[in-house]
Amino acid sequence: MAVSADYEKIRDENIARYGWDTAVLDLLGQLYSERTHFIFELIQNAEDAGATELAFELFDDRLEVRHDGRPFTEADVRGVCGVGKSGKSGDLTQIGKFGIGFKSVYAYTRTPRIYSAGEHFRIENYVRPFPEAPLDKMAAGTLFVFPFDHDTVSPAVCSQEISAALNALAPGIVLFLTNTERLRVLGAGVVDAVIERGAESRTGSSRHVTLSKDRGHQREEWLVWHRLLEGLGDGPQRIEIGFRVEAGRVVASGSCPLTVYFPTEKETFLGFLIQGPYRTTPARDNVPEHDPSNQALVRETAALLTDVLRELRDDGLLTVDVLTALPIEAARFQPASMFRPLFDAVREALGREPLIPVGRGDDGAEGDDGAEGDDGAEGDDGAEGDDGAEGDDGAEGGYGAAAELKLAQGADLHELLDSEQLGALCGAGRPVWFARDAITENLTPGLWRYLREEIGLEEVTPEDVVCRLTRDFLQAQSDEWITRLYAFLFRHSALWRASRSAGEQAGPARTKPVIRLEDGSHVAPFDAQDRPAVYLPGPAASSLPTVRRAVADSVAARPFLDALDLAEPDVIAEVLQVILPRYRGLDFGELDPVQHDADLECVVRALDEAGTGQRQELLEQLSETDFLIGENAATGEQRLMRPPRLYQRTKDLEVYFDGNPGAWFAGDGYGPWLVQLRGMGVRPSVEVRARTPNQHGYVVIAVEFGRNERGLDGFDPGAQIDGLDFALSHPSHARSEYVWNVLLAPNRRLVAGVVETSVLQSFSDSRQETVRSAIAVAAEREAWLPGRDETFRRPGELSLDDLPPTYTRDDGLAHALHMLQPVVADAARQLGIPPEVLWGLAAHPDLVAMIERELAARAAAPGAGPAG
Repeated sequence: MAVSADYEKIRDENIARYGWDTAVLDLLGQLYSERTHFIFELIQNAEDAGATELAFELFDDRLEVRHDGRPFTEADVRGVCGVGKSGKSGDLTQIGKFGIGFKSVYAYTRTPRIYSAGEHFRIENYVRPFPEAPLDKMAAGTLFVFPFDHDTVSPAVCSQEISAALNALAPGIVLFLTNTERLRVLGAGVVDAVIERGAESRTGSSRHVTLSKDRGHQREEWLVWHRLLEGLGDGPQRIEIGFRVEAGRVVASGSCPLTVYFPTEKETFLGFLIQGPYRTTPARDNVPEHDPSNQALVRETAALLTDVLRELRDDGLLTVDVLTALPIEAARFQPASMFRPLFDAVREALGREPLIPVGRGDDGAEGDDGAEGDDGAEGDDGAEGDDGAEGDDGAEGGYGAAAELKLAQGADLHELLDSEQLGALCGAGRPVWFARDAITENLTPGLWRYLREEIGLEEVTPEDVVCRLTRDFLQAQSDEWITRLYAFLFRHSALWRASRSAGEQAGPARTKPVIRLEDGSHVAPFDAQDRPAVYLPGPAASSLPTVRRAVADSVAARPFLDALDLAEPDVIAEVLQVILPRYRGLDFGELDPVQHDADLECVVRALDEAGTGQRQELLEQLSETDFLIGENAATGEQRLMRPPRLYQRTKDLEVYFDGNPGAWFAGDGYGPWLVQLRGMGVRPSVEVRARTPNQHGYVVIAVEFGRNERGLDGFDPGAQIDGLDFALSHPSHARSEYVWNVLLAPNRRLVAGVVETSVLQSFSDSRQETVRSAIAVAAEREAWLPGRDETFRRPGELSLDDLPPTYTRDDGLAHALHMLQPVVADAARQLGIPPEVLWGLAAHPDLVAMIERELAARAAAPGAGPAG
């Protein structure tokens, strides 16, 4: 039978130590803001005693606490009866060091009683033990009895407060205990409940802890890691980290105060629990941050946390939820603050080691921007370590280090790009992975910001992807991937939408070679003028650039192609985009006659089918393209030329242009298309270039400040007739007749006329002058009209009567060219004066007056003979 301690001796020693007046010790029952805190101290005492089972039973007048731990010894008696004494050797906390933890029971009782093996005593005045009679049926273990005999707290209040505290006990109260497996609460006002703890070892330093209450109605699972530390006390000290587990997944917890066996009032701002023998104030309401022991514990806990992250990764349990539970808010972990080492350790580990989940996976947070699907990036094709994301160990996609990861703005980027493709677009020369798709600015804003700002991960946006697309990259992808690209683009309309206002940029995809053609090449959907540059495949094959049919027929790709407003090919588009561009830079020797005939047919058909606007565009393009075969009028040389530079071959035009090296006829092979050639701009008659007169017959020549000129009656002094100079300088009877009858007579108003000049636009002070055009100058200069002797003479040497009868009799033209009039001709012959002189005198009356004065003067001179 165990021998009890010498209570009288202990009592006398304590009286000698503390004196007879113990009123000052009344403060010991008021250490805690909550009087029921003593419950935690009793649980801790049971744990220290190695108890596996503990029970709190409440009565109206007392509380009884039983446990099956190690029986009380004399050292324990001295500990609970002393202040500054404790049987918990090496305990770093003040609670243990000063032996005042048990004193918290004095908030409700004055005379606690203890029955344990050979020890059965009561305590009076906090420090004085007195023997008690042993109980009749005392079970094995230890029993504490706390009578509600406090002089300031009634039994009813005691019972009410303690019952509330016992009912509120949560399973987590026993999480970090290693001995106690079962805690029962019952009694007056208490719902009979059992809290149970089960632990299963996972590795050398971790265990899986299961907590339950009310037969499993409240159930918690935790993974707990520990590390034993030397040199911080009389023996090894234990630090611990606990992560909550739900449905097999590690998750972040809510409020996680620092735990010193039980929760303190020190908030850690972590999503997991850390526990250790930290020094606290007696009331556990403060933990000294700069205490060397506490700082050492935090540093060791930071090192343990890094190991925990590695183990979670290796077990495939390092999820996005775990990352959000880590110390990632820099504002809460300022330099020199207590838990800053945790922040630094995590930042270094995530920055250097493959600890960040990659790829797609179910981390308890659904994607926020993309469509569902499983066609996204594979994240398990890299080797472990620094060369790639680790393999899939339970978290789909594995893990990567910061240097090999990017953040994706939108879950559908994961579907679109695998690690090889992302690496190629980023120019990395190696695979690059996306961090897990649950990490977004919307779902996990704190983690997203931390990975960008602290770890240095770059965010890749849909616009970034489009801007990085190259022709070589796209051509290396499969049709199935191109289909997914189109579905992706359709969901992001800003990437391909046209500019809607002057200040808005058009989507970058409009000018990127994202369209796959039937031959596998890639082009941009729109040209530099933002016109469609590709077509949807039609029912028949086309030489136009068309989207590959296998892609265009895809249900996933078609909405994007339709949204671009692409159309099926038509003959007009084929002419503009295929046929005419084919001739740019083409040499005549390279021309395929059969292809040329087919092209001509298409052009003719396009002109027939085109509306007004399209026809004008066709003609403009034709006028700038060397499309038709031309034959030189002098040498017979053939070359490709623009239609407006050619003449349609006729007998009259052959006569007119014969031998002219600057004149070109449309090729003889175009006979069936003569009408259509004229529609293309081929000229059927000699081109006469002159400005068009307005409704009043005026031809505006100049409108400048202080100078206004206009031709009267349709006269344009700058008028020209194509090939006229050559024809006049190389006359033939047929050519001269054609020039007179067809070119000059109908255009007599362009040969000579009146130009009116004024400094005012109203021409109210104008002056008029008879002017000859370049046509008249050339026609008067050259000898090109046949005379009666059939020799070619200048117009001023002939009269109308001298011309062959086949020439149109046009007095106005003859006058404009200063041809001889019949009367003038007779006078010239009779007087022996050249007709040009007589015509000049007629045009300048002042010269006639001057001659008359000179004649009169000579007649009056002495010795002058009779005039005439």
